[in-house]
Amino acid sequence: MEQFRALIISDSPDRRNYIDYCLKRHDRKPVFYPNIMSARKAVKLDHFSMIVLDLSIPLEGKLALIRDARSHQPDAQVITIGKIEYLEKTGALSSFSSVDSINSIKSFPDKLAEYGRKTG
Repeated sequence: MEQFRALIISDSPDRRNYIDYCLKRHDRKPVFYPNIMSARKAVKLDHFSMIVLDLSIPLEGKLALIRDARSHQPDAQVITIGKIEYLEKTGALSSFSSVDSINSIKSFPDKLAEYGRKTG
């Protein structure tokens, strides 16, 4: 079961609970850390099969976490939720082609189902 752990990074308890619910429905074990610094440390020391970043303000810490994830968790599926226009405009993820971005949290269950079809 260890390979199904999913790290959630979200500043909104409601959105985090929704992501948590969706992950559990897709047989993932959600993990949440209380702040971005502890999540960045976890990415360096622990293993996750998926990392979900709900991109709300502030973004810089979350973008740094993506860089850490790509360095320390190369096999993890990384999904960002929201701020697609910003990410495209700034090119913040241009060097991370393996990061999936979705514009709305409402699309998150569909993205999980898509992953399930790829691995199932």
